[in-house]
Amino acid sequence: MNRILPGLTALLALAACATAATEPAARGLDRYADDPRLGEESNRICFASNIDGFSLNERSTVVLSEGRDDYMVEVTGSCFDLDNAEAIALDSPTGCLTPGDAIIVASTMGGGGIGPQRCLIREIRKWDPKAEKVEGEAKVETPA
Repeated sequence: MNRILPGLTALLALAACATAATEPAARGLDRYADDPRLGEESNRICFASNIDGFSLNERSTVVLSEGRDDYMVEVTGSCFDLDNAEAIALDSPTGCLTPGDAIIVASTMGGGGIGPQRCLIREIRKWDPKAEKVEGEAKVETPA
């Protein structure tokens, strides 16, 4: 009996670990798949001269603002400084960003002082910060 108890305890511990395993967390645009703020895919963002601002920056996504329009941009792989970005610039041969172009991310944190990082754009989607979910349905709130 003394020999069975430690073996049974180890077996139960392994079973608990196996059932506790979860799927990896969604990344990039997949994190926003059910979010009504995430709109249709866009082939380009055209800027008059520069981006007006950025927000919701995470490891592989950022919302770029241009005038009244907002766009969620997903970069390929990981852009290690994107979540700590202090400045973002455009790296595009035209005044428009398209998938395959890049954003330049500058941060004094996280990257170990390696300087600005060039992050290639994988996908661009419209972003509506005023969209809300109401009782399981997507609803876009309009200003009064």
